[in-house]
Amino acid sequence: MQVPSVLKEMGYAHDSASGATAPKDEMILKLWVRHNNMRLPMAARPWAGICVQQGVDLALGLADYNEMLGQQEPADMAQAVRSAMSKYDEYKPRDWDSGKDAEEFDAFREHIPEMVAVGIASVKDCFSKANLIEGEYQRWLKVDGLDVPVMLYQDYSAGGMQADLKCSLLLRNPPKKDGTRSWRIPKPRTTPTWQQVMQQAVYWKATGQMPSLLFVTASGYHIANSQNCEALTEDSLNRAFNDAVRSWKTTQNLIRAAYGNWNTLAGLVQPDFNEISRRHGPSITQLARQLWSD
Repeated sequence: MQVPSVLKEMGYAHDSASGATAPKDEMILKLWVRHNNMRLPMAARPWAGICVQQGVDLALGLADYNEMLGQQEPADMAQAVRSAMSKYDEYKPRDWDSGKDAEEFDAFREHIPEMVAVGIASVKDCFSKANLIEGEYQRWLKVDGLDVPVMLYQDYSAGGMQADLKCSLLLRNPPKKDGTRSWRIPKPRTTPTWQQVMQQAVYWKATGQMPSLLFVTASGYHIANSQNCEALTEDSLNRAFNDAVRSWKTTQNLIRAAYGNWNTLAGLVQPDFNEISRRHGPSITQLARQLWSD
């Protein structure tokens, strides 16, 4: 797909499901950060989910999935957990949030093995009638009226179905009088957020496969699909996809209107510096203030 130079020059060569659900100031900030050869910071909570999925994939023979080779020989549980834990320990907690991320990083660690086991069970349950499961690889969707392709990575698929793994980590309880804190394992969600529905709608339009969401915690899982969740029916998915298309086209129109000028682009959207600071820390906030300076 030939991307117009007015879009490509500002780093907008493709979009994604997450791009459709992100606030516009966040989307512009992401392009600006990339333009400055920087990256948005990770956090312990999403990092734990990434590591859990690595363990699940390894145990299902779907690690580093190649669509030409298909599902491979699965690793045993011990190897899958070791791999997940090894990856988890590569992460360095944030140092600008008064220790919150570091505290969560330590708390999540002990529950990674249980979540890998529950995640494996959820995928096997979801695809119990399938002979082979496809893993995650890069796919593309062309949308009418959008001048860039949409890139997507679908976690699991087989037999006309697709599924996404959604991990819910421990939640913090308020501090006790002595300053210590306890944690609680949340119950698996049973209904998706609208942002999650939009993501699944994109995958559905790209592949024709009806979605399932695998809500996993350290204590259990719930599979939400069109049979037990109205939000994942075709009517709902169509509405969600239309929302995604409107969002992508808005981003495209903003970048076109800027015509290569970052100051013009910044002037079209109001930034939320409090949210930027909370999510991304001082370095990215400073970069954002340079973009949105008077």
